[in-house]
Amino acid sequence: MPPASQIRRGAKWGPDPMVRPLLAGDGGDMESPVLVVVVVLAVIVACGYASVRMVPAGSVGVVLRAGRVTRRRRPGPVVVVPGLERIEMVSLRPAPIEPLGVTALTRDAVEVDLAISVLWRVTDPVLAITAEPCARAVTAAAVERGVRHLVATVDLADLLRDRADLLAPLPTVTWPLVEPFGVDVVDVDLLDTEVRVGPELLHLLA
Repeated sequence: MPPASQIRRGAKWGPDPMVRPLLAGDGGDMESPVLVVVVVLAVIVACGYASVRMVPAGSVGVVLRAGRVTRRRRPGPVVVVPGLERIEMVSLRPAPIEPLGVTALTRDAVEVDLAISVLWRVTDPVLAITAEPCARAVTAAAVERGVRHLVATVDLADLLRDRADLLAPLPTVTWPLVEPFGVDVVDVDLLDTEVRVGPELLHLLA
């Protein structure tokens, strides 16, 4: 420090105005690029996670864009465009519909209530995914129609005697109804039969 005699009169004490002290929080110019990189990486990871789907075993992935099918994918990872595409998983394994209640009329005009177990499967994922109404509803409606047709060909006595074999032809009967929707009826079992008591039944028992 110079002696007091060499200090100019009027000189002000304090820090040199040309020297800016380094304050806490400085270094923002270096933090901004790092923050941008972190944000970009986070967006990339999020988009990558959203665009990858896993098709499970025994299923087919049907990719749709704007409601239209663009491609099919086998089990494994599938990449879709977020916001533009979606993927529907279609199981190819047989699925049950039970119990399905059907009211039918026998050849001798007796009304019966049948409880039926139905096993169905998808044969064409694209047709099944675009079916209107849904493939399950189409299958149930076809089975009901087929059951009524078969019951109408037998008398009540034949129905009760041969109930185990009555619905055996049903997969063949329903095939023309469900094939355009990409599904198939695998098996049908008659679980229970209830006979409604009416004038026709009383007349048969008289």
